[in-house]
Amino acid sequence: MAKVDTVKILKQERSQHFSQGLYEWSQVAFAYNNNHMEGSALSEAQVRQLYDTGTVFAESGDPIKANDIIETQNHFRLFDFMLDTIDQPLTLDYIKELQGILKQGTISRKGLQEPIGEFKSRNNIIGQLQTVNTVPADQVPQRLEHLLELWSQAPQTDLNSYAAFHYEFERIHPFSDGNGRVGRILLFKERCRNKTMPFIIADEDRPFYIRGLREFKRTPGYLVDTFGNAMDEYTMAFEQVYGRQVHQKDQPKIPPKPQKSPRH
Repeated sequence: MAKVDTVKILKQERSQHFSQGLYEWSQVAFAYNNNHMEGSALSEAQVRQLYDTGTVFAESGDPIKANDIIETQNHFRLFDFMLDTIDQPLTLDYIKELQGILKQGTISRKGLQEPIGEFKSRNNIIGQLQTVNTVPADQVPQRLEHLLELWSQAPQTDLNSYAAFHYEFERIHPFSDGNGRVGRILLFKERCRNKTMPFIIADEDRPFYIRGLREFKRTPGYLVDTFGNAMDEYTMAFEQVYGRQVHQKDQPKIPPKPQKSPRH
């Protein structure tokens, strides 16, 4: 597949307020799936409503958690920040900034949340993986710095490298909260920076994603396959708006109207 400048397309759609295009779909799909995987109760329809109107209504009388709304709105901002800093190298401060945007203004249970935009100060385990110990808090800066150095030397086009990078990032688990979401936004950023097709892992594929992380040392192909499936889904969303021009050398121009709104 030819290289594609997805960020250029997304930013162009954003600046032109292009309706029902790839940018709008990416914002809603990413915010819904990324947060829902971590416990948000907002439906995809509610996330779209929040994106479109800034308001959200309860479904069937179910209560809405304040943090679900805050983190969804923050995710919209996080996605835009990622697009606007796509060429910025990965550093400890940059990764802290991502987590700070995601968690800004969230309401914590007393005594359980640490300051946003800072690495964890106490040890924890990966909640989704139950028993996997993470890097001790005092070793996070050193281990993360080492991972970023290895990443700068890795072949940043094949999914195997991305899977290994993501696994190690989640093993380090640098923050008290938001590690999965920050890790997945980093995957999208780096795929775009290298002009390779990005991907959004769907909440419905969460069991496969968790298996991929849990079994990575023994069977790395599980996580690689999950990434590949997600990339195929994003490619289809792209092509629903721009046709198969993604396979051509020149970047597609924004059409007057999309063929149809992409669906996940």
